[in-house]
Amino acid sequence: MNSTISNNKNNLPDVTFKVAGNTTRVITLNRPKKLNALSTSMCSSIAQHILEYNKSQVNSSIIINSSNSPRSFCSGGDVAQVALDNLQSKKDKSVEFFQQEYSLNNLIATSNRPIITIMDGIVMGGGVGLTTHAPIRIATENTKWCMPEMDIGFFPDVGVTFSLPKQATVGGSRGQLPLYLCLTGDVLNGIDTYLSGFATHYINSHNLPDLQARLGELSPPNNSDKRSELMGFSKTVEEFTSSLPHDYKFKYTIEQLDVIEEVFSIDSDLTLITLYDRLKKVIKEQHNTAGATFASSILQKLTLEKSQISIQVAIEQFKRNMFAPRASAALKQDLITASNFCYQSSLNEFTPAVKHKLIDKIRDKPYEWKLREPLSNDKLAKLLSQTPSSNTELLEYNSLENSSSPRYINLGLPTEADVAKYIKGEDNSNRTVVPTNENIISYFTKYGQGSSKIGCKYLLQHLILPRKCNTDKYTRTVQWKEASKL
Repeated sequence: MNSTISNNKNNLPDVTFKVAGNTTRVITLNRPKKLNALSTSMCSSIAQHILEYNKSQVNSSIIINSSNSPRSFCSGGDVAQVALDNLQSKKDKSVEFFQQEYSLNNLIATSNRPIITIMDGIVMGGGVGLTTHAPIRIATENTKWCMPEMDIGFFPDVGVTFSLPKQATVGGSRGQLPLYLCLTGDVLNGIDTYLSGFATHYINSHNLPDLQARLGELSPPNNSDKRSELMGFSKTVEEFTSSLPHDYKFKYTIEQLDVIEEVFSIDSDLTLITLYDRLKKVIKEQHNTAGATFASSILQKLTLEKSQISIQVAIEQFKRNMFAPRASAALKQDLITASNFCYQSSLNEFTPAVKHKLIDKIRDKPYEWKLREPLSNDKLAKLLSQTPSSNTELLEYNSLENSSSPRYINLGLPTEADVAKYIKGEDNSNRTVVPTNENIISYFTKYGQGSSKIGCKYLLQHLILPRKCNTDKYTRTVQWKEASKL
């Protein structure tokens, strides 16, 4: 099935659908002037094609890529159009966009055919949504990954408050690094994205054509175990992976990861106020240290540059969605909140902030946030709660929600939780050796989660073991160091 859809003035296709080899279907985003920002029609068409590909007996996998590489994979949803619709009292159209976008995210999460996303370029907001629910997520040297919603008065949507905490390899096991990234809008390069767990593979972009050709040679599924099938595709992608540069250093130091873990832990006590209190405590107790300097820079960025309402809502979205039973539950909550952001305009600054930055394109003067005080609990609830008249159901599309596709499988590097379980003997490895640094690295690089993957040794040796373990100086055995609580 080769087809296109078009909505722009020059009648150029916004997204194309082609066949690679004999068995792989390729969905290519092709809206370069908008950096492949997703429109309502694009989301709808991509969803319809994914459904058709899932029914096909000759289709083995689905690739989502960009014609605008290496500049952009997808810069997000077309929030400029959403803001225009809001300003023109067409808020039902705005909600329709979010409904189509989040329904597409859910289809990606439940697809019976492996979906492989190639993040070769900018990956922001809705672009993260296209990738985060796919089992195979490829980063390249051109990847620029971020969640910038705090800068436009919105919130981290597209189900990331559900998916990212499950994927994060470092910074704690309670969603700390995802929350930090969503609040600050920090940009990760390709290797950082991979080592953080938000990509499952790292491939140099010049290998992508050969990878696509190889995937097109693979046979369609034979009703085998879905988990084994996904792992088989992952191994194929591994054949094209690239090594880390010899001088590579992860974006965050151990001291900075300690601050992220201590401050951004998602628990019942976390609010905007307690978040700032935690940062101030680090600054006070670790005076004149690298950790205090880092905490001070975070506090300044969040209080002076970001929407306080958006930070409040982001924290609550994480608390509600991190332990949701599946992606669809989190995406429905996102749809409720997005709808309220459109209709409850007095409680947020999403539309005026987008108008300032993306419609009027005022570059020399940042948007001045007018709602500087935190919302009361009652007002915050109005942004998070469903109203009787709101249209906040995901589209079923003859949904694959009840498919046999695994709800979540990690095809990337080991997480801190994986390492902790191995050290404590709480995994299924049945290890017979004592947990030393050497034995732990040997296990994960050869047999465990992340075996044979590039960067696995670096992750363990430089980021997880020295930060999270105490080593006995005589026996060399290690003990897992539990997180301190502020």
